[in-house]
Amino acid sequence: MKKILILGANPETVSLVLKAKEMGLYTIVTDYDPDAYAKKYADKAANVNAIDVDALVELAKSENVDGVVVGVAEALLPTYCKVCEKLGMPAFSSLESFEIMTRKDHFKDKCREYGVPTIREFSADEPDSIVYPVIVKPVDGCSSKGITVCDCSDQLKSAIDRALEFSRSGKYLIEEYMKGDEVISYYVMQDGNPIFVGMCDRYTYKARKELVQLPTSYIYPSRYIDSYLEHSDKAVKKMIKGLGLNNGSIFFQCFVDSEGIVRTYEPGFRLNGAQEHIIISKVSGIDAKEMYINYALYGKVADRDLEPLSDPKPKKISCKLSPIVRLGTISRFEGLDEIKAMNDVVDIRPSYNEGDTVTCEGTLKQIVCRFFIVSDNKQALKENIDKIQQVFKVYDEKGENMLIGLFDTENLERLY
Repeated sequence: MKKILILGANPETVSLVLKAKEMGLYTIVTDYDPDAYAKKYADKAANVNAIDVDALVELAKSENVDGVVVGVAEALLPTYCKVCEKLGMPAFSSLESFEIMTRKDHFKDKCREYGVPTIREFSADEPDSIVYPVIVKPVDGCSSKGITVCDCSDQLKSAIDRALEFSRSGKYLIEEYMKGDEVISYYVMQDGNPIFVGMCDRYTYKARKELVQLPTSYIYPSRYIDSYLEHSDKAVKKMIKGLGLNNGSIFFQCFVDSEGIVRTYEPGFRLNGAQEHIIISKVSGIDAKEMYINYALYGKVADRDLEPLSDPKPKKISCKLSPIVRLGTISRFEGLDEIKAMNDVVDIRPSYNEGDTVTCEGTLKQIVCRFFIVSDNKQALKENIDKIQQVFKVYDEKGENMLIGLFDTENLERLY
């Protein structure tokens, strides 16, 4: 039995662990936290810090692993690349490419270079040129950490200070605050060929004005997909090729401007924490998790051409539902067994166990669970989402419901 080492053990990595086991592999998951969520799903859990290159190399050698993969944690990508190099094992990208794709400023430079529509930026050195509201963010942050919306110049300094707290490089961006709809586009790469595999609309909830919006649901396919194919897809594919991103998967966060143009502003060259690969694998058969595992073991993502499988405009309509909760300690869940029995629910990925505490307001840590639903039509999808939101409950220690910001399924009736 082949062995695979998986770096990082957050809840979003569970599906990768389960896919590796489904493929008949012995899984070793490592993280500095002995109680990290994904460890309980692995064949073996190690307590090696996933940023300690030498210790990881030693672990891999002692366990005679056949390949190394990284979960969804962006911060672990450079470590992953160095570990693979020291072990002489395949890594799906280079350190240089990771540096570009994990730095928002570098990536937007590449968007402009290749003609990919992107979002306007401002400089704190030219305060009179800033048009409010703006959003201030660390150039190398993730999971919505360190992000602040500013309505006026009086708020700018504190927003910059907060962004710098979450920036490893000590740099930040000031961008136009986009008020249009959010979409995410997805590609996989096979031997230098970028394949457009899907696009979704991202619906959000904002607890307070000063906090960033958090996703409550993602609907596939996007109602802006035709505009994206017309104005962005060719340029994005050219950019992917120009950057030498030959294998793996990538997602792009985007906003739609007032003219219906999709503007790309941030990439993720890795598995997505939103786990869109669960939906895409269901509707097309292209599974990014399997691609990464294959590459780690054999140096290629698949034995067959994946492009004919791609179906970015499927007849079915899908949703990744992401209920969010207020801060506090989770006492119990209700409704999960009933939801698992629903025909259109293809997967459920909890982020917490009973007894866990939810912290970090205004970040993705408030997502308590993810439900993946694939339906034949929008009416069926609406009924499925309504039922989930009716039966799923999360209670705190006082017996009070913690759920906030439920998705309004009337959007399906109105917009699709």
